[in-house]
Amino acid sequence: MKAFSENQFGLDRFEPGETAGTSPVMPSNEQTARHPVERRSHARYAVEGDAEVLLADGSLIFRGRILDISLSGCFIATNARLRMAAGTPVEMVFRANGVMLRTTATARALRTGVGAGFRFDRLNTRMYEELETLIWTLEGTKG
Repeated sequence: MKAFSENQFGLDRFEPGETAGTSPVMPSNEQTARHPVERRSHARYAVEGDAEVLLADGSLIFRGRILDISLSGCFIATNARLRMAAGTPVEMVFRANGVMLRTTATARALRTGVGAGFRFDRLNTRMYEELETLIWTLEGTKG
């Protein structure tokens, strides 16, 4: 059996500890600049963890670091060349603060050379409770 190689998928290797660059997002008009619209339904929290993402059709896999997480999604930093569009369904496994979750998600925001934002899909009760506990821990409260 041939060993898995990230390069077989045309990906750059992501090394833990590497810092992904940032790309500022400029408002589309002066009104938006004065009154930005928050589209997220839940607050985000900085977190340290790692993730593996697999396209639902099995055509691409990449690894990265979770930079932030909420009850509805997360952002994963990676140097991988992401060959997918917003709306692409994925499966992900992530580990953060001793919690490991496997869930389905949808790609929402793709930033070349930086990473991608994902919205979680249909979390079952157990997964939602584990995610909620992780969020409470990140907030500094006990649940």
